[in-house]
Amino acid sequence: MSEPKMTLVFEGSAVENGAIDVQDLAPAILSLGELIQAANHEINGDRAKISIKMRAVSEGSFEVDLISIQSIIEQAKGLYDWISNNESKIATANEILDFLFKLKEIAGGTVAGLIILIIWLRGRKPDRIEYKEGNVHIHIGDNYITTDPQTLELAKSRSVRKQARKFVSSLSKEGIENIRVRRPDSKDINIRKEDIEYFEFEEGEDDVSDTIRDINLQIINLSFKEDNQWRVTDGDLSFSVTIEDNAFLDRIANNEIAFSKGDFLVCSVREKQTLTSDGLKMKRSIVEVKDHRPGARQSKLQM
Repeated sequence: MSEPKMTLVFEGSAVENGAIDVQDLAPAILSLGELIQAANHEINGDRAKISIKMRAVSEGSFEVDLISIQSIIEQAKGLYDWISNNESKIATANEILDFLFKLKEIAGGTVAGLIILIIWLRGRKPDRIEYKEGNVHIHIGDNYITTDPQTLELAKSRSVRKQARKFVSSLSKEGIENIRVRRPDSKDINIRKEDIEYFEFEEGEDDVSDTIRDINLQIINLSFKEDNQWRVTDGDLSFSVTIEDNAFLDRIANNEIAFSKGDFLVCSVREKQTLTSDGLKMKRSIVEVKDHRPGARQSKLQM
């Protein structure tokens, strides 16, 4: 078990007397823990867990000493590293913190962790990414920054970037102007209020599957609003669908189709599954209505 240390220093008029509002402190500490856990999961998967403990508070501006505790079944760690032939070792807690908060001098320059990388990029997209001697050089114009391959992967992770954004959000509070991160064997990292905007990012979606299938759907609720979201059921699940068949919508608008309870549609449905920072999402849309059929009618009583 390793216990790397780090210190957060909050600076600004709101903390000049060595005190800070707990409503400002608590979200910062919680989001820091979530950031470190997200980075740990991205690098180590489920092979190791990290928790953050607040050990001491000292006066000055406002300083919080933290330790990160990584729990690994030591026997499992050794066995895994032996089986994997050293290709995918478990990153230690100290390495995880390096990937996030590092700012160290190396031969020929400085190597940076995620936080400095985000600030340096300032929302810009790299012109070129170069892998060189175990490091990564990220180029914009004539300038470049050096980082680790693992840090680059963290920069691509939606869950990590989401937590990084939450971590710096305490700077949006009035009277908090700077957050300084101190770590042994690393230069201090200063995150300023004006740096918050660089942590914004577009939460894109990765397509997982995109299929079209023919299916019968019974109408639960109709909607003729702009988004044309209807509630339907396939007999097992109920869900919302968007109507994208303009010819069908035109027939409705021209009063060529009347609906009654229990009607169903014979249609082609597009099901698009995407992966976002919040997990898997499914979007369904009716791309073609092949037939509109009335629901079951009550039989007449035979006398």
